[in-house]
Amino acid sequence: MKKMFKTIATSAIVLGMMSQATMAADYLVSLNSKMAAFLESRAYAAKMGATAEFRKMEGVAYDKKNNMVYIAMSAIDRGMSDDKGDIKLPQNKCGIVYALPLNSKYNANKMIPEVIGGKYNKKNMDRCDVNKIANPDGVDVDSQGNVWIAEDTSNHQNNVLWKWDVKRKKLMRFATVPKKAEITGLHITANDEIFFNVQHPSAMSKFPYNRAVVGVINGFKATDSFRELKVPKGDDMLDVKVAKGSYQVLSRVGEQIPNGVYANRFGQINNMDGTLKIVCNHPDGNMYLPINSNGSFGYLYTNYECRPGGVVKTYIRNNGKSWEVLEGENVDFASVNGTWNNCNASVTPWNTGLTSEEYEPKATKSGWKKNVQDVTQYLGKQANPYHYGYPVELIPDTRGNVVTTNLVKHYAMGRMSYEMSKVMPDNRTVYSGDDGTNVVLFKFVADREKKLDAGTLYAAKVKQNSDQSLSIKWVELGRSNNAEVYEAIQAISLR
Repeated sequence: MKKMFKTIATSAIVLGMMSQATMAADYLVSLNSKMAAFLESRAYAAKMGATAEFRKMEGVAYDKKNNMVYIAMSAIDRGMSDDKGDIKLPQNKCGIVYALPLNSKYNANKMIPEVIGGKYNKKNMDRCDVNKIANPDGVDVDSQGNVWIAEDTSNHQNNVLWKWDVKRKKLMRFATVPKKAEITGLHITANDEIFFNVQHPSAMSKFPYNRAVVGVINGFKATDSFRELKVPKGDDMLDVKVAKGSYQVLSRVGEQIPNGVYANRFGQINNMDGTLKIVCNHPDGNMYLPINSNGSFGYLYTNYECRPGGVVKTYIRNNGKSWEVLEGENVDFASVNGTWNNCNASVTPWNTGLTSEEYEPKATKSGWKKNVQDVTQYLGKQANPYHYGYPVELIPDTRGNVVTTNLVKHYAMGRMSYEMSKVMPDNRTVYSGDDGTNVVLFKFVADREKKLDAGTLYAAKVKQNSDQSLSIKWVELGRSNNAEVYEAIQAISLR
């Protein structure tokens, strides 16, 4: 994802460029600690022999029809193309989507190139070929097994939402958003409805897209046929264009939430003392949790990717032609010490949301306080960097005790730069994208179905094949539970 603060991008670059050995010497937690697998997951995985060379691991999607996982990577460069280590691929600045076939136990042992970006030419206004993907970010799969790909790129003048027809191996341009804007929150429901957002658009875009919006496609399902959209020109470059149906804005940053419960503007993030911290112009992952059998009404959770982060819950209803927003809330994260850089998201098979804390703050002895200064101000007390960098489960209260959302931060799943996590149909196996440079592919297997509070964390060790696919062996990092990891965090000395 693009970030609103230069320090965010800078910290990610520094994280990737620093050697694991250099970083290990400076951690607040030793890599010899029994909790290192869960608190410094990436560095510990590298120590245990896992491959820490991946670049910008983004969205993760599951294809039920073909029992396949898809993972987007914004670019193949740096550790993936430096002719060192396990991965020695040709550089591709335009990115790739990998397919990971699964066995009956939802285990992946191979990554196969599926959709490849390019060709790159830095002299062109569109540096990546306009008829191919550029820096893929969000991915999802419709009920026919076709892959939808959302871009986060400056290598196309207008970011594109693509459909990849798996059978025909054909890429089709479905939507474009205004210049400077990113497509986030790609989410395809069980009914093949398509949600996506327009993140951080230029103020020079056409109204209402001069501010970020959350939206949905009406009059079109992801499995419907359409005629491919042309590359936008002129004023169309400042607008949202779709190949079929219409794009409906459900919410716009800064506007009032109808019948709001807590902090009443979309994207509003308050400090713990109730004062305004920020109105975040970065809506990201969407999670639609249907309530009724046909999916016509339910809760839409939307991430807001700032520091501290936020999530908005809206109650929406489909009237047969469009969607209505009935009420909502900015979710209160006080019970988990706030949240951080909420990026992409997914819905669990048991109908809860999983929001993601991206670019975990570096917990190094030199500089850790500066790395969490935004959330320290938010809390009104010194923040602990180890409280951030996990999936957080969003659970509407079915017992009726509260009107807000119940939260569980899953420390047992390990701490990394979570782009998103995707739970498999066994209700136990989870694949996670680790966004950054020189990062790791992780897998978590829960002890119990529908409970992510305890389990075993694994990291991938890959071997490159002659066809540029990657074979996977899984390195077991450790087993723990939320309570044990949280207790270890509380015991860390921050002096």
